[in-house]
Formats: sequence, structure tokens, C-alpha cells
Amino acid sequence: MKKITLLMSFIACVVFAQAQLLVNENFTYAAGTGLIGQSGWVNLGTAPSTVNALVTSAPGTPAITYPGYPGSGIGNEVLVSNNGQDIEDQFTAQTAGTVYFSVLVNISAAQATGDYVMDLGEPNSYMAYFGRLFIKSDGANIAFGILNSSGTGSATTWSTSTYSLNTTYLIVVKVSATTGASGLVINPSMTTEPTTEWILNATSVTVPSAAGLGEVNIRQGSSSNAPTFRIDGIHVATSYTALFTQSALQTLKADLLNVSLKGKTLSINNATDGSTVDVYSSLGAKVQTSKLENNAIQLNNLSKGLYVVRVGNMTSKIMM
Repeated sequence: MKKITLLMSFIACVVFAQAQLLVNENFTYAAGTGLIGQSGWVNLGTAPSTVNALVTSAPGTPAITYPGYPGSGIGNEVLVSNNGQDIEDQFTAQTAGTVYFSVLVNISAAQATGDYVMDLGEPNSYMAYFGRLFIKSDGANIAFGILNSSGTGSATTWSTSTYSLNTTYLIVVKVSATTGASGLVINPSMTTEPTTEWILNATSVTVPSAAGLGEVNIRQGSSSNAPTFRIDGIHVATSYTALFTQSALQTLKADLLNVSLKGKTLSINNATDGSTVDVYSSLGAKVQTSKLENNAIQLNNLSKGLYVVRVGNMTSKIMM
């Protein structure tokens, strides 16, 4: 009996590890505020050339809601209209298995060529993006597409069905952390992972490096190709069911660092010594990288203002 109990406990631990929710983003920020600097969102790549233009917006018409989707109707939403920067939110990097992300999208305009709008990436690579979600115009309607990764010979796989503008859709993308193979499904079941409904991309050009998959990205493309749309309810998980599990969403801890600042000494009380500590400006530019020693780092000569401190997928704000 004792052996059976231990076995069941082990199985439960394995299932929990395999069903981890990595990101739960409902944009619970004040309408009209910039997203960069909020809960770990930072500029993707080089420093932005303009002030943070990707902003949260008050619920539009119609508001983004989806029956039964955990987090639907909570907080605000984000308008992606090709007038801001590409941004990222990092999570604990996954080097094996499959990583899923789900999102609610509502498209008001699209272009014939189309462009990708979201993806998963290698942490801090700024180059390796997988599971690229595309949107394009198809006459009076729209089509969704999926691409494993870019490069010579790559080609987007598009949905054979078309969809309406100004309608909210639930999109789920899955990416293999070892091969980069990606799939897309639209308005799927939220109780059982689909088997035959996935739209799979047939081209594979690059594969994730040893760094794995560790960031979810929102991309604003060229005005001639990219759509205008609103998004809400971004979830990232290591299993399909974890995307939609209310208990997992409710028990996900706020990814906040326990920090205190005294002079130039920044103490971090819930991270491991040796961890990499990144400091970002309020515009999303990385201004310092240090190793945590004795639960603290010494800050550079930073000017007064708001900064975001990140260790892995945990973040906190500090005011200099």
C-alpha cells in the first residue's frame, strides 16, 4: 500500500510538471498606459526609436470576450496597429516537449500579403522565432496561417476556411521545443486537445537551440502587410489542458521579485545566487546585466526613473 501511495505521488508530480502554466496575461493595467514595463513586457531587440506606442486600450466594440475561456472579460486589451515596437514577455525556458500559447484575437483590418503577429522565441536571441502566427486578408474575410520558422524554402501554411473581421477568435499555437515543428488551431475544444484539426506547417528551416523556447512575442509588422487587431488573454503552457484549467490560472503566482533598494544596492530575496539579473528602462531598453551574489547586485549609475528588474520569468519594478 505504501509503495502504491508513493507511486501515485510520483505520478502526480510528473503530471503537474508536464502541465505547467508559464504565462497568464489578461492586461489588467490602466487603459491608455504603455505595455512596455508592465509585468515583464520589454522591447524585443534594440532600443525603441519612439516612445512606447503599443498601449492597452479600453474594451472596444465589440469587446474581446470568448465563452468559457479562462480570463475572458478580465482587465483590458491591447491594440496592435503597426505604430509601436515588437515586444516580449519571457518565461522559464523549455528545452523539451511541446510549448503551447493561446490568445483571443479580433481583427479589424488585414492586408492581402499578410504578416506574422505573434510567436515563441529563444530567450534573448532576438532572431530565432517559432510558431509564427500569420493573418492576411482573403477577399472580404481573413485567413490565419502558421510558419515553423523563417529562411530559404519556408512557406506559410494557411487555413482553408476563412473568417470574419470584427469577430473574436480563440487561437492556439503549439511548437516543439526540440524540432520547431508548429501547428495552429482556431476555436478548438477547451477540454480535449484536438487530434486532426491542427493546421501544420510543412516546412522546417531552423530548430531551437539548446536555449529552448523562453519568450512569447507580439510583433507589429509593416503597414503594407500587417493587420490591425486587438488581443487579450495570452496563456503559455507546457500542456494543452493547462491553457484552459481554471485552477492553474487561479493559483499561478504573480511573477514578482521580492526586491528592496538601498542606495545602489538592490536586494532580491526570492532568487538564487548566481542567477542573471537584467535591468530594463521604462522604454524596454536593457541597461544592465549582473549576477546575483549574496542576494544582491550593485546598480550602475542609472538616471532617475522607473526600471524593470527581471530574473528568469520573475519581474519587479523599482524607482530610482
